[in-house]
Amino acid sequence: MKRVVTKLLTGAFLAGGVLATGCHSFGLHTSNDGAMGHGDPCWPDRYANEARAAAVASFQPQVENGHVLDQTIWNMHFDYGSDKLNGAGMDKLDQLARRRPQPDTKLFMQTARDIAYDAEKPNDYAVKRNELDTKRITAIQKYLTATLTGRPCTFDIQVHDPSYPGIEGAAPRVIIPTPQSRVTGGGPALVAPGGPGMAPPPPPPPPATYGSSGTRP
Repeated sequence: MKRVVTKLLTGAFLAGGVLATGCHSFGLHTSNDGAMGHGDPCWPDRYANEARAAAVASFQPQVENGHVLDQTIWNMHFDYGSDKLNGAGMDKLDQLARRRPQPDTKLFMQTARDIAYDAEKPNDYAVKRNELDTKRITAIQKYLTATLTGRPCTFDIQVHDPSYPGIEGAAPRVIIPTPQSRVTGGGPALVAPGGPGMAPPPPPPPPATYGSSGTRP
């Protein structure tokens, strides 16, 4: 009888020890003070979360750069060489002003690159660009004030000089001035879909003609 009681007490003691350790028994280790402890109770969630945060953080600069380009008013949103907004420019500003739950008031504008360059007067190029940039910022502010009637909002417009987004030669380019038009002051030219310096695609074949009987001649 005494032996049975001893076994029961031993089993109860071992069971109590297992319940006390619970899910913390991932292996023993020695702490800095020499005491024996158990493994990390948050494994692997703690380290999976840190790895996930590190992977997502690497995309943050790309997200921010994309947002800046989306908030940019480009040269193509104005009439060539002027501060007059065209239809595309007004549509772009309407899109930015209607953002929900509220518009992002930090806008960007591409510096003027649709002005003529005179090699004999290189300093005039910078002066003309600054003057046109200032006039275009004023035109943007005036249109935003008009389109946001009844719900005023103050916008901060900064001038920058980014490249047009897209992959070179992978898709049709936006309308940009050619070097010749920048020198002569002419209008913009549409770059071929294959990219600058490449031949344009061949014209489509003529439509098929049919005779009076409905068959091709």
